Amino acid sequence: MSEKKATKDDKKKEEGGEKEVKKVKFGGRGSRKNQFLSPTGVAVSESSEIFVADSLNERIAVCDTRGKVVRAFNTVAKRQPFRPHDVSVDKDGNLWVVGTMFEVKKKAYIRQNLLAQFSNAGRFLTKIDLPLTGVTSGIAMRADIKHVRVQATSEGKSSKKKKKGGEPNKSEEENDGLENFTNSVEVVVTDQRTRMVERKGYSESCVTVYTPDGTPVKVVGPRNTRKPTGVAVNQKGDLYVTDSWLHCVHVFMEGRDVTKKYKKFGSFGSGDGQLDSPHGICLDRQGDVIVVDRGNWRVSVFNSEGKFLRHVITDMQDLCAVAAGPNFLVVTCVGHCGTDTATIIPYSNDK
Repeated sequence: MSEKKATKDDKKKEEGGEKEVKKVKFGGRGSRKNQFLSPTGVAVSESSEIFVADSLNERIAVCDTRGKVVRAFNTVAKRQPFRPHDVSVDKDGNLWVVGTMFEVKKKAYIRQNLLAQFSNAGRFLTKIDLPLTGVTSGIAMRADIKHVRVQATSEGKSSKKKKKGGEPNKSEEENDGLENFTNSVEVVVTDQRTRMVERKGYSESCVTVYTPDGTPVKVVGPRNTRKPTGVAVNQKGDLYVTDSWLHCVHVFMEGRDVTKKYKKFGSFGSGDGQLDSPHGICLDRQGDVIVVDRGNWRVSVFNSEGKFLRHVITDMQDLCAVAAGPNFLVVTCVGHCGTDTATIIPYSNDK
């Protein structure tokens, strides 16, 4: 009886996309189908497809949970190839890729940051030009978030409109200059802005939230961040941002004044709960925060409040990006000694 029940449970897991996975390392430096050149970003879809931003090969590699590259497509926006830095999947299954385009115009080398949207099959859908202020390295999606955006109004003038006959419009009166948005999809991008002051690097970095049509919603972190790298979003809309210069994770809370309501966790070091040049970040299905502790060669797990829980990996060098599936993690490694790989690792909230 118990054997039959276990078999039924296994079938249910397989049907739900939660097939048992084993640890597997794949890739390696090169330009062939099963190789990578600087895999700086990774994402996992609802159907457990793995998308790797193969930066220097200017493509997105699509892999299965056994580490096999099943297909790949070049990152080309309006006939111009670009280098993808990171990739994220929205609620419709489309891919959003942040990257850098290099062009030569009038013998000048021009660099441009951009966001591009592709279908799951790799068909180019749209492109959003980003201000060239530095390196745009991390991306995440905000979906189904209830938030309020303040409309710009002239000083001394009421934002309430009136109907014919002098009576105020009831709906406008209730809004009182505020717009309520629900079921929205927004794109969050980290931006590393650095300038030199007295021969020292001074950062004016931030995190910017965009709508899919390229409209900036808000900017957070100019006063707090120094070198934001990865970003993740929970169901409430809170932003978790790794900072490789300050060795911490910033938390910007949705619906609050981020200049006043802001927190962070982590500090420089090698002890439990400490970080050294954190890079990639993601959330698991329980809301726990998974951080790539690049300088310590490990991947650490914190709860949503920033309390350290455990280490998943403690001996992997050149770690870069991380993404979570239903029962596994995918970690990419980018190094200077030929380490351009991805590793699938079984993962559970219970362990």
